[in-house]
Amino acid sequence: MNWYDYAVDVEITIEEGGAGLLFDYRGHEDHLGCELDTRSQTVMLYAVEYGTRRVLGSVHAPELSELPSSIHVTVAHLEDRVLLHLNGRLAFTCDALCREGTIGFYTGEGNKAVYRKLRVMDAGGRSLYVNCFYDPGTIQFTAGAIDASGSGLRLEGHAIALCEDPVPADSPMFRKEFRLPAGVTRATVRMYAIGWYELHINGRKLENRVLSPANSPYERLMLYDVYDASSAVQDGDNVIGVWLGNGYNMNYSRWGWKWKRDKAFILELDLELADGSSTRIASDESWKTSYSPILENDIYDGETFDGRQMPWGWDSALYADHHWGPVVLADPPQGMLKPNRQPPVRAWEPIEPVSVQRPRDGVLVYDFGQNLAGWIRLEVSGNAGSIITIRYSELADAEGNIDPWTNRRAEAKDAYILRGGETEFYEPRFTYHGFRYVEISGGIEPAVIQAIPIHADVRETGTFSCSDPMLNRLHSNIRWSFLNNLVSIPTDCCQRDERTPCLMDSAVVEEMGMHNFDMRLYYRKWLDDIADSDTNPDWSGDKITLPWHLYWHYGDQDALAASYPSMKAYIELLADRWPEGIVKDGFGDWCAPNEDGWEHYFHEVELVNTALYYQQATIVSKTAGVLGLAEECRAYEKLAHEIRISFHKVFGRGNGLFGSGSQTAQLMPLALGLVSGEAARMSVQRLVDAIHGKNNRLHTGIYGTRYLLDVLADHGYIDHAYELLTQKQYPGFGYQIEQGATTLWEQWSAKGAMHSHDHAMFGGIGVSFYTRLGGIRPMLPGYERIRFEPCYPSGLDWVDVSLDTVKGRIRSAWRKEGDDLRLQVTIPSHAAAVIALRHPEDVRSSEPRLLEAGPGDHEFIITKDAVKP
Repeated sequence: MNWYDYAVDVEITIEEGGAGLLFDYRGHEDHLGCELDTRSQTVMLYAVEYGTRRVLGSVHAPELSELPSSIHVTVAHLEDRVLLHLNGRLAFTCDALCREGTIGFYTGEGNKAVYRKLRVMDAGGRSLYVNCFYDPGTIQFTAGAIDASGSGLRLEGHAIALCEDPVPADSPMFRKEFRLPAGVTRATVRMYAIGWYELHINGRKLENRVLSPANSPYERLMLYDVYDASSAVQDGDNVIGVWLGNGYNMNYSRWGWKWKRDKAFILELDLELADGSSTRIASDESWKTSYSPILENDIYDGETFDGRQMPWGWDSALYADHHWGPVVLADPPQGMLKPNRQPPVRAWEPIEPVSVQRPRDGVLVYDFGQNLAGWIRLEVSGNAGSIITIRYSELADAEGNIDPWTNRRAEAKDAYILRGGETEFYEPRFTYHGFRYVEISGGIEPAVIQAIPIHADVRETGTFSCSDPMLNRLHSNIRWSFLNNLVSIPTDCCQRDERTPCLMDSAVVEEMGMHNFDMRLYYRKWLDDIADSDTNPDWSGDKITLPWHLYWHYGDQDALAASYPSMKAYIELLADRWPEGIVKDGFGDWCAPNEDGWEHYFHEVELVNTALYYQQATIVSKTAGVLGLAEECRAYEKLAHEIRISFHKVFGRGNGLFGSGSQTAQLMPLALGLVSGEAARMSVQRLVDAIHGKNNRLHTGIYGTRYLLDVLADHGYIDHAYELLTQKQYPGFGYQIEQGATTLWEQWSAKGAMHSHDHAMFGGIGVSFYTRLGGIRPMLPGYERIRFEPCYPSGLDWVDVSLDTVKGRIRSAWRKEGDDLRLQVTIPSHAAAVIALRHPEDVRSSEPRLLEAGPGDHEFIITKDAVKP
């Protein structure tokens, strides 16, 4: 692609010697260039015509006085004038004939340089091409490699890197006019896009879906959306409109599923008429297209919108589109198109700010009181061309300024250019941010500002409350972090330049998710996404454990049957890869309390992965049994037994001690059934000793924390678990809450090398609020038979939990009344239950009394000596 009348903006870090930027490049003998030399501290502009180089001018650049030198270079060739900006200051201008061409970078012998955040813009500031150089698969230049930092194109020695086949970074609009006879009875739209889209019919957007279509492994699976448009179409003239954004494009993380080609869409509008006939409107050459008011849009960096360029009425029949151009038919991608049955991502009720500060002249910082994923909605007024800039952050500093360090390389910035006149409304379309604080600058104070949360439309199915405000806050933090990272994929975080499909982070919170929300369809889609993942048990094992959880929670045997081939193939792959039964790679108990730095985030890697391998082999065996595959059931049971023997041989230290004796090392074999009987009793005591060894504070990562409350509660140490949950000193959830956290952190510490303040991965412990504090557990899949056995920490006076299941609502509520305890349970229709009745003081001294019960509400008063119905 060649550009004309444009500007090039790039950050250049020179490590040795100098570096160069090429523009209007038509060939080796015909181009313009900008050369930066640290030795002479000069920047020179030159032209090469018919192979002869002519200097256009040079300027002294003190920014190049030290190595490495980092400098922000903008070269604009607009009409026949070249303007050079260095770090935002106009350094030089000259005349030069404007010609169509591409761009490039170069270094000479002995030179080293890294190019970052490249942006090519037209004369109006609209992004034509953006490359952040994150991914070796999307360099789109003829030379160079991604820098070891993970960002930037590195050139060394004599090298010339020319831009070839660039993917456009625009946000085009499309429209199609059509006429309908009277009597349309049903209208159905099927829509898929490469990039995010908005769908409009007759002047309004269909539904409040956002960030569609769903992210998926595009090379093999593309999920189209289906809309009921019956109420949107009308007799006579109609218009259907499509607006595209970049979405998960080439600048999305290399660790995610992304498109590496230009935006495109496919659409079918099927119409059924009262006379029994039907007709179809489809995406074809008859559509028209135009630029949109969106000058820039990026999942990480944000959106810039020019209100002056909004084509009002573009999606209605009265709009005159004579200046719109023809569309180009795109080559179809290779993935299979299938309907998306996952709940869509939607925008939810707005949140008002709780305070506003003015830390600097012309700057407002709003605190919304809650960390969330989404964006803001503005009502503003001002002069045409005025720019209001919006920056997002999870944190604020002591002076009230935003503190955006957790955003990492994500700019997290939106901008709105006012059209002038009456009150204007703005909210972004094709980006999202993780934030609690918002900075507004540009000299305009919004009349209204609201935060708009976004997440998948999953219905709440569980509630938890108790007498401890800190535990209620923790429950809230867990749920917020879970939803903030629940777009069309479960992401690791929602604020920095990542937001990737993280199997490990999802695996540890899926049970918690199912106890709080209706996750059945969401996770069925996720299982299709991850079906071909084949790394270690702490990552790819999600495709084994998740179908099993779906089976037990929803009675979903179809999920087991559909997933079984993938489950079986994966466990056999592990058996081939680790014939001794010990898995030696992986992340382990990720992000236990540490001294910071990548190498310190791993914890008990071999022990955790081997324990998970045992768990997963056991699940595959049980799945085979459920599906009636007796021979395979026995084969995988044998494999699990062999893994168990290997685990004890390698990690068993005798007298209940495993591995290093850390909390994680003791928790995992207890939680996953690798130890039982007297050995389990000794192992639990070793766990308690490990907790005491850390001054009664937890020292676990995401897997250990998931099982912490379960293991301690099941062995009579519920007070230890409660103390760990509410500990206000580092490390612990209570510590985070004392620091003002409204979501879960990625690390137990507040700041460091890899820290987000909105990671769901430590939220797995939230399932225990239902299963241990509330005591609701299925004895048969789908809660056909239920066990009620709450635990009663000394520090809690009451707990009340409810759970909507496929059988109906289940409730467990208990309250201490003096020396007695009142227990209330609700059993849904078509279910039966076993209720374990025990006084809080009899935690480890006696077995509970078991009572069979049927559907309905039941209440018991438990004294030290008796149970009274």
